Amino acid sequence: MHNLITTLITPACLLCAATAAFAMDPDVNRANAISLSADHPNSFLNFAPELPQMRARAAQINTAFGLHVSEIEPGLFFVTDLVYQSAFAITDDGVVVFDAPPSFGDNLRKAIALVAPDQPITHLIMSHGHSDHNGGGYTFADIPDLEVISAAAVADTLAAHPLQGVLTPTRTFADTLVLNIGGLAINLQTADFHAEDVDTLIYLPDQKFLMAIDTITPGEAPFKNFGATADISGYLANFETFLSYDFTHFLSGHVSVLGTRDDVIKSRDYAFDVRDTVYALMPTFNDRMMEALEAVAFENPNLAYRYAMETIRDDCAGQIIDRWQDELSVVDLWADSHCDTIVTFAIMH
Repeated sequence: MHNLITTLITPACLLCAATAAFAMDPDVNRANAISLSADHPNSFLNFAPELPQMRARAAQINTAFGLHVSEIEPGLFFVTDLVYQSAFAITDDGVVVFDAPPSFGDNLRKAIALVAPDQPITHLIMSHGHSDHNGGGYTFADIPDLEVISAAAVADTLAAHPLQGVLTPTRTFADTLVLNIGGLAINLQTADFHAEDVDTLIYLPDQKFLMAIDTITPGEAPFKNFGATADISGYLANFETFLSYDFTHFLSGHVSVLGTRDDVIKSRDYAFDVRDTVYALMPTFNDRMMEALEAVAFENPNLAYRYAMETIRDDCAGQIIDRWQDELSVVDLWADSHCDTIVTFAIMH
């Protein structure tokens, strides 16, 4: 916490003025909520549309059951419902599935049957244990001898806190696991960039395919709070890990676009720009807080602290939007949350 003198004998009239200035006003929007009203200051009409270059890359639903399915390398298929992403590979022994989002439901099995009608599903490999990416595992529960693979820490978490639809792992590993399933080479490595316990990087070297879920959104600024990460330092550090792999395809788990190496590089540059921008503003924190303390007659230090955090957040977001609005979609939608995440991190570190 920043050291500030927070006690001052103040004339009663100043206290009255401060109280009046900060009285509850029902017209003040303290949550910065998006409004669907055209004449509201935070109307959805005031947010920038997605960039044309991003829309041009977007996948389209191409099945009768509401999924996009495409073969990105021989035997390796990309699947999306335009919000969540998964993949599966056909091997000499059967089909290996990488994540099972519940939004796909039974349609993921329909997609597999569409391109591999006579192949058994032998493996489900989970990137992490969150139900929004693997809560659709229940659709594979009836498959005899299905091998469900996860990091050991994920299995421990699920044992303590089972999640609806997420299957219990049948095989676990501590740090790395090298597999060869029906001629398909698969390298698994644990990492810390999103989940509360551990994440798993899934790499297929022959297909130059890397899967790191809840990291970036190709063509867009990351989701709120950098993909709602539980570990911002790990999130920033792992870009170097991602780029140490030789990959062409990058599956990040969200939106309809399958990523590339250039998407990872651009997302890294964006994240570090947010970090550097906040840290450049942090030396002004005490002055901002003192300004607010004086305004409230030193009667509400929590409000003053929030003011300092929010004004740095807003100054950061303004700079980031100016620099990135033509490079990534939805920057104006999420930049404030990214700046806010780094402000909180900077205060604690």
